[in-house]
Amino acid sequence: MKSILRSFFFVLVVAPCVGPPSSISFAQEADRTEVRLPITLEGDQRTELRARVEGYVAVVHADIGDRVAKGQRLVSLDAPELQAEVRRRQQMVSQAEANLGVAQGRIATAEAMLRQAASARDEQAALRQLRVSERDRYFALVQGGAVQKEKLEEAEYRVLAVDAAVAKIEADVEAAQADIGAAKNELEFARSGIGVAKAELAHAEAQDQLREIKAPFAGLVIERNVDPGQLVSPGNVMGKPLLVIENVDVLRGVMTVPADEASLISVGAAVTLSGFGVGGQVKGRDEGDLKVSRVSQSLNMKTRTMRVEIDLKNPFDKARSRYQFLSGQYGSASVKIR
Repeated sequence: MKSILRSFFFVLVVAPCVGPPSSISFAQEADRTEVRLPITLEGDQRTELRARVEGYVAVVHADIGDRVAKGQRLVSLDAPELQAEVRRRQQMVSQAEANLGVAQGRIATAEAMLRQAASARDEQAALRQLRVSERDRYFALVQGGAVQKEKLEEAEYRVLAVDAAVAKIEADVEAAQADIGAAKNELEFARSGIGVAKAELAHAEAQDQLREIKAPFAGLVIERNVDPGQLVSPGNVMGKPLLVIENVDVLRGVMTVPADEASLISVGAAVTLSGFGVGGQVKGRDEGDLKVSRVSQSLNMKTRTMRVEIDLKNPFDKARSRYQFLSGQYGSASVKIR
């Protein structure tokens, strides 16, 4: 009887303890307000500078650690072939412009010849009227017996001579008109030649400008792999870049969120950093509080994690000549969740 009572007491004591652990775990999950994740800082912009034309490095204008402005010259190459090509194209433009001048001169000459022939044709037309009038007068006189027939024949001959002169002048007019047409065609050809020559010159100048490698944006030179005298070419795609520039005025904080917690994080969620030694001094890109800027909305197929990014301002300390944060620096972040 005592053993039965002890067993019954054991059941009464132990049985109520089966349920509570799961309910306690659920309460802890429901009270959860943030997710703590590792975070790595990256530059907002990063690019590798490579040569687009072949040449020898003449001057390297920047070194690692230098802050550069957008459009600032960083590397100058020496490529005599490109410079010679520019000069050759300039000469071709000059030649094309000279051909245009010759064509314009030919048009002016042909038009002058046409005017001269037209004037001569008008003179001969007036002279023919006079000769025809003389012939008609002699014809009447011959019919009346006042003059000899030889006078009429001479008058008729003079009319024929004028007709021949008029025919020659008409041929000269047609020739002058043909010369004008040919000269105009040459003029159009010369104009198109100038356009082609200028286009080729612009291409040569553009290629020559590639000798100057400039910064595509303001940033910091973080890597240098080039020295004066080195031969570089655009074919070295797989090799090291000449320079690497990174914009660190604004940094991206990159977090990888496990799949189980990916649905809990949304754009605009508040973020707090720790492990960087700056406390609450960190500001976002717009000088506001830190918050989630981007969520990839997709899991990495290998790691089964989601990429989440924040933007943070990276002040430059002029007294120390350095930025507050370093690209590649890492710590932890607490993200508020729903």
